[in-house]
Amino acid sequence: MANTEHLALLQQGTTLWNEWRAQYPEIQPNLRQARLRGWSLQGVNFVGADLREANLYEADLSQSRLNGANCNSADLRKVNLAMADLSEANLISADLRKANLTQANLTSANLKVAFLRQANLQKANLSEANLEGADLSGVNLKGARINRVNLKTANLTGVDLTQLDGMEVIMPDQTT
Repeated sequence: MANTEHLALLQQGTTLWNEWRAQYPEIQPNLRQARLRGWSLQGVNFVGADLREANLYEADLSQSRLNGANCNSADLRKVNLAMADLSEANLISADLRKANLTQANLTSANLKVAFLRQANLQKANLSEANLEGADLSGVNLKGARINRVNLKTANLTGVDLTQLDGMEVIMPDQTT
């Protein structure tokens, strides 16, 4: 369950939240199972935050910092994560269907068995990301950077891989 003090602070707005994060960078926010559906959180600092099983359906997290955050099994459907930093984030089993990840940084993110069906990953950086077993059907990867991406057992139905930036990919028939 989410820390009620952390949730109350976040409810006061992104500016106050980010000031608190700057003042106490050693605190790892606990927003586990928080209900943040539809919240406007542009530019929020969720670095290293525990967002496991959080409901962020249709929230606006554009230009936010989620690097190193634990978003395991989070509901991120239709979330706006345009230009967000999700490097090294744990997104195992996260539901990102129809999410906007345009120009997002997903370097070294763990998206194992994540649901990304019809997500927009245009110009996103997926370098060294783990997408093993992920559902990428219908995803827009135009201009995406995919250097050293693990796509073993990933569902790539309807994905156009011809307009990518970087092609070093670990496919199902390769070994690590």
